[in-house]
Amino acid sequence: MKKLLLSASIILLATGAFAQTKMTGETARFGIKAGVNLSKFHAGGDDNAANTFNDNAKNNVGFNVTAFGDFGVGNNFFIQPGVSLQNKGNKFESTGTATVGNNTITTTSSVKTNLMAIEVPVNAVFRIPTGDAGAVQISAGPYIGFNISGKDKGQTTTTTVNNSNNTSATVTSSNDRDLSFGSASDKNYGSTDFGANFGLAYRTTSGFLIGANYGLGLTDLTPKDRQANSNKLTNRVLGFSVGYSF
Repeated sequence: MKKLLLSASIILLATGAFAQTKMTGETARFGIKAGVNLSKFHAGGDDNAANTFNDNAKNNVGFNVTAFGDFGVGNNFFIQPGVSLQNKGNKFESTGTATVGNNTITTTSSVKTNLMAIEVPVNAVFRIPTGDAGAVQISAGPYIGFNISGKDKGQTTTTTVNNSNNTSATVTSSNDRDLSFGSASDKNYGSTDFGANFGLAYRTTSGFLIGANYGLGLTDLTPKDRQANSNKLTNRVLGFSVGYSF
C-alpha cells in the first residue's frame, strides 16, 4: 500500500509539473507510447556464479506504457519527463546430465521472473530535423522505478533413460510464487530501482513516433540485508515502442 501511495503521489506531482510548465507559455506537448520490452537480469562480478548466471539468463518478453511531456528549453532541445508502467524480468534456463548406474538422468530447469514497476524517467532530448517529414530524437537521462508486483514461474523436467533396456521416463513439476519487495533478507528483490535510459526515436510532423530505448539498471536488485559481497544483480531492458504526441 505504501508503494502504491508513493507511486500515486509521484504521478500527481509529475502531472502538476506538466500543467505548470504549460501554463508558463513555454513550448510544450504531451504524448503516450507503448510497446514491447526484452529484459534480463545481469549479475556483476567475475566469479563462477555470476558467469554461470549470465550465460543462462535469457530475455523475458514484457511490455511498456508511458505518458510523457516534451518541454522546450532551447533550439531543438527539450526535457522529457514521464510516468511509465514497465513489465521487466528475466528467464533463467539450465540443463544438467548425470549418470547413475545404468541410468542417464537429464534435468532441465527454467524460471521466468515477471516484475511490474512504475518508473519516472526524465530525459534530455536532442532533435535533428529531417525536413518537412519530421525529426530524429536522441535522448538520455535517469529514471527511478518502484517495484509493485511480481511472480516467478518455475518448471523442472527430469528425464531418466535406462541404458540397459532403452526405456525412458519423464517427470515435470511446476513451482510458482508471488514475489515480495523490500530491504529485509526474507524479501525476494529490492523495492526501488535507479538507472539510466538511452533512446533513439523518429517523430513525424503529424505527431506519430516510433523508437527504441535501452534501460541500464544501476541499483542492486538484491535486498539490502542479503548484499553480502560486491556482486550486483541489475536490470537490462531493450524496449521498442510506438506512440503519438500532440
